[in-house]
Amino acid sequence: MRPTKSMKPVSGNLLRNQLSPAASVVILALFVFAVALTGGGSRSDIASLPLLRGLATMTFFAMLAFVPAQAWRGIRVPLILLGLLAMWMLVQLIPLSPNIWSVLPLRDRIFAIDELLGTAERWRPISLTPTQTVNSLLALIVPAAGLLVAAAVPNDERIRLWWAIWSFGVASALFCLLQFVAGPRSLFYLFRITNAGSLVGLFANRNHTALLLSLSTLSAGWLAANEIASRTKRPLILPMLAGSVVFFLLLILIIGSRFGLVFGSASLLFSYLLVRWSYRFEPKPLNQARDRAHRRTSAAAQTARPSRRILLILFPFLLIAGLGAVFYFSGRDNTVGRLVDGDGAEEIRIAALGTVASLAKGQWLLGSGFGSFASVYQIVEPDALLRQDYFNQAHNDWLQLPIEGGLPAVLICLAGVLWIVSGLVGALRQRSRPLGVEFIEPLVLAGAFSLIALNSIVDYPLRTQSLAMVGTFLLVILARLHPMSGGQARQG
Repeated sequence: MRPTKSMKPVSGNLLRNQLSPAASVVILALFVFAVALTGGGSRSDIASLPLLRGLATMTFFAMLAFVPAQAWRGIRVPLILLGLLAMWMLVQLIPLSPNIWSVLPLRDRIFAIDELLGTAERWRPISLTPTQTVNSLLALIVPAAGLLVAAAVPNDERIRLWWAIWSFGVASALFCLLQFVAGPRSLFYLFRITNAGSLVGLFANRNHTALLLSLSTLSAGWLAANEIASRTKRPLILPMLAGSVVFFLLLILIIGSRFGLVFGSASLLFSYLLVRWSYRFEPKPLNQARDRAHRRTSAAAQTARPSRRILLILFPFLLIAGLGAVFYFSGRDNTVGRLVDGDGAEEIRIAALGTVASLAKGQWLLGSGFGSFASVYQIVEPDALLRQDYFNQAHNDWLQLPIEGGLPAVLICLAGVLWIVSGLVGALRQRSRPLGVEFIEPLVLAGAFSLIALNSIVDYPLRTQSLAMVGTFLLVILARLHPMSGGQARQG
């Protein structure tokens, strides 16, 4: 009788087919390309949204089978919070009886109209704009898919996520150049409603472009620091990263975003300091023979070093001067004036801040429904602030969140903030002693999250699908550094 083979239990890890590093990078690149090209706006009527969300939905379900178990543990908190946010949006869509609905803030005016029309018995949901709330619900699929795509990247390959953010910034910067060359009515402006005449790159809003370039500057700083500290020197990497940072800052200046210039300058200074610090951890020769060869090579190159250093010092200034001259003589320097003079839209936003704050105070319990701000603001808009155009967003996400989502959304957001802060503190505490180059990555992460949080005071970055994707990449990187994520791997 032929002996039977013993059956071994299949572990949970084997049930998941983990992607190879190459396959995960390809999927990451394709996902970034698709979202960057179609997800740069925040409006609900963008023609590319059905395509984007369809691709994101397919990506989400496809990636469920390829995320390692350890990665699942790392991203479980962001996924749970996204799920809770989706559940609350669904609750906001549940119809309520007229007796309950009519006592909610701002509903009395609508209920009075219903009585005049004879429709007072109509059941209505918490959301005053149900279609917009449905749109907000569907928008969550993009960051959810971004979490899984980033989590599928192996831990020791997480630097690819930083390269993805930097590459997104480079692509948007190149689109800015194309828009400059082709003019404000060219096909390179991807969105119908946009900051016409400004360089917006892959976005509809110039401020979002400035934020991405600032985040890409931080990414370039970490990539440069990691390259300096690595033993595999690639001669073109550092000049490429340095040139991109100079180009990013120049574009931010031309875009004319005042807060963008502040954030971009801070990112540049922060990255420069971290790169200078990283030279302390530059690897030494592995043996004496190599050390002697290194000294001979260094001595032979002494005559070339002064000219090389002068060139490296002068190159950024020459680049800025050359590109600045091109923009000036082409007549596109008018955007620089916005840095000093500002514009009417920004003045209106400041004047409306009191009204927005009062809305947040009135809607703090249940909210008026995600996506409802524009409609709700029109109910209480002061006559002195009436204009031909309308106030589409509060331009302060920290106030718009309680207006639309109420207390449940605020609690979900606070839970996310606490998770991020605890993760950053834990990552910084467990870095090596004495401090090494790996200490820089959590610092760059802290800077990136700070940029998004500060920008949310004056804008609405995470309501843009592509910036929400960038945020999920940062969350996954943090999960890999978090003490509860199951340990760390060396950065490659």
